[in-house]
Amino acid sequence: MRDVRKLVLALLVVAAVIALSACGSSDESTTAAGESGGEESASVSGELTPVADAPAGYSKVSGEADLERSDGGTTVTLTVSGLEPKTAYTAHLHTGGCDQADPGGPHFQFEKGGSEEPPNEIHLEFTSDANGEAEAEATSKREVPVGEAGSVVLHTEESHGDEHKMVVLTHEGHHHSDKVACAELEGAAASETGSSDAGGEGGDIPTVVVRDGEPVGGVQDLEFSAGEQIRFRVSSDAAEEIHVHGYDLAKDVPAGGTVEFDFPAELEGIYEAELEELGVQIIELRINP
Repeated sequence: MRDVRKLVLALLVVAAVIALSACGSSDESTTAAGESGGEESASVSGELTPVADAPAGYSKVSGEADLERSDGGTTVTLTVSGLEPKTAYTAHLHTGGCDQADPGGPHFQFEKGGSEEPPNEIHLEFTSDANGEAEAEATSKREVPVGEAGSVVLHTEESHGDEHKMVVLTHEGHHHSDKVACAELEGAAASETGSSDAGGEGGDIPTVVVRDGEPVGGVQDLEFSAGEQIRFRVSSDAAEEIHVHGYDLAKDVPAGGTVEFDFPAELEGIYEAELEELGVQIIELRINP
């Protein structure tokens, strides 16, 4: 009987050791998985869709843009179809979203106001195949800050004088463009006020894009009713002071940056917002009773 009891006790001890070992293995595996999970990169994607005034022949442009942040760097990939066959294109990362007055806004730059070429900007250069399809990828050793990857834009490399004709995605910056489509990633970059919300109680916030000292698309008319909250943004490729006359409000916008105005419509009438140093009107505010 004693031998039987000893055998049972020995078996119980062995079982306990096996159970503890199994628990230890499970904990180690969980920790490793957690550590691996902590290294997952932040990625965003956007679908390419044509804009309303896309040039003839590009109404079927489609595809996807992806941006991945990993190991302190950034990789942007693009898949697109509906292009002209065997045609050279260049895509850029922009700071603005697709709902801006000039979709895309300024180019994203690691050093704002610096070089308009890589590595300060992210460009993808490629040629479409015989079917008008293409894939492209560009990698930077620097990480694009979260919230500043607004969208990806694309244009052809066909030269017309000193300009490049934009034919696929909206492009704003040092090229002139025909607007075709936009792939939004993170929307408009956070403004000077720290707000990154593209909407609000009054819906989408109008954004005026200033390029070469002029508002893209001309002076923008903004209409509000007395008592409403007036909100708009101004993006500029050069440093300027934005002055709202009548309300006597002014803010400085840095080169390649965006500022946001948010104030109550307390004064009725028509007022101008302008580039103070250049004396150029960019907005006409109409405040109705």
